[in-house]
Amino acid sequence: MVELRGTATDCELLERAFDEHGWPVLERRGQVSVVAERPIWYVVEARFPGSSRNAARGARERIELLGDELLLDLQVQAVELVVRDPVDLPHWYAYERIGVQPRTSGLPPGRRWRERMDSWLAEHVGTRDTGRLILARHPQEARFLAARALPGTPLRGDRVAVRRPSGAGTRPVPARVGRRASASRMVRLAVLLCIGAWAGARLADGRANGVGSWWWVLAVLCVVVGGAGVVWRGVAPGATRTGSLVFGGLFTSTVATLGAVAADRAPHVGYGSSVILICLIGAMVVNGVRLLVRQWSWQRTAPWLIPVLVPLCFGFLPGLGLGIHAVYLDAFGLDLEDVEIPRTHQLLAMLKLAACTSLWLMAPSLLGYMKHFHLYVKDRWFGNVVLLIVSAMLLIQGVLGVGLLGAGQAGLDAVADAAKGSTPAAYYGIEPEWGCVLPVGRVDGVPVDGGVLSVSSAYLKIGDAGGTVVLWDPKSGSALKAPLGRLRIAPYEERPASCPSR
Repeated sequence: MVELRGTATDCELLERAFDEHGWPVLERRGQVSVVAERPIWYVVEARFPGSSRNAARGARERIELLGDELLLDLQVQAVELVVRDPVDLPHWYAYERIGVQPRTSGLPPGRRWRERMDSWLAEHVGTRDTGRLILARHPQEARFLAARALPGTPLRGDRVAVRRPSGAGTRPVPARVGRRASASRMVRLAVLLCIGAWAGARLADGRANGVGSWWWVLAVLCVVVGGAGVVWRGVAPGATRTGSLVFGGLFTSTVATLGAVAADRAPHVGYGSSVILICLIGAMVVNGVRLLVRQWSWQRTAPWLIPVLVPLCFGFLPGLGLGIHAVYLDAFGLDLEDVEIPRTHQLLAMLKLAACTSLWLMAPSLLGYMKHFHLYVKDRWFGNVVLLIVSAMLLIQGVLGVGLLGAGQAGLDAVADAAKGSTPAAYYGIEPEWGCVLPVGRVDGVPVDGGVLSVSSAYLKIGDAGGTVVLWDPKSGSALKAPLGRLRIAPYEERPASCPSR
């Protein structure tokens, strides 16, 4: 209920705004004057997307915001949430009944068996369905709708019967559940599934890494068991507490086993739970952006997506990802032109950089959840400034902290592994490998830039570009550059203790 103190012009403006928002005016009380301001009361049905939680506050703030935009003397006096959740009626299928001869008729056993088999298939498998789907509360209502003639359909009369999707037996019709309530239960079950799978993967990672203190993961699994039992009690109101706990235990053990198996089958053992957790966070961020688009529009949401879309717009220019390679090679004292990077790996590096910039999406995702739960209805300048600062910090952290600084750390780790004699892991097209150098001709006749080439020492080959190979010397910690055509390099999986002269 809304009270407006104003003239006829104010009432016209407010009613026009209600009509533009699609909010029907159910009742209006009070006398309108062209000159004098008088109180007018409206009963309005405000409809807007979002959660039912905190919806009363959201309706009040939206109506007050509308009054502020029109400069009206408006006051919201009472707000109540109206829940409309259409029920999910049981589904029925219409089929043509087969006439079965009575037992007293003198039919051969084979024909009688075939008739009963055809009747069973028609009732349980749907071999004689007419194609009509019926939604009804009771079997009598379903049979009436099945026999009723519709435009363009033949009149079937008494030959038609109805069956449930899994058969035409005399099972009780399940309790009717609202569509939104059913979807909400499925969402809760999906969330529990993800948490259970992560907990199972965490147990597998703890076993692989030798971590003994994982009791808190068992507490998380107990919460999943209880949550699944509560969801089952909502699906089957007649279920007992023991039956709900059994369902919760079976559900939790199944999803936890699947998560543990996935973690064990992962290429890098010990990181399965981290990958699942990152995927869950990514799904939550995407859902938050979807909620923001639902509350606003693509036109208003697009500016928040520009930092993420810019790298993708230039996705066919893989050179944008070379910054990651340049930072990685700087740990070896090399420049980007010293090593040739395949175009495919340049594209992958660009995609990684785009993924790092997507950390920015956490800010609009948070805004989407706040608007979904009606916590940020009125756009205030202070909140916008704080959100902009957080967004900029996330963008800088994503590009610098995760992208470029992460590449620098990977380069330092590669240098440390090479100093220990291990082979560094490949990094977006840069594949270091140990090798022994065999010169073509005299060794002193090979031009070398950066040091002196020794045939008896093993070098780490970083890569090559323009016919020049780059070799990293673990003794001096510097890189040597030599013509690739003047050398033969024998590869080794690990650093050899010494190299043969020939």
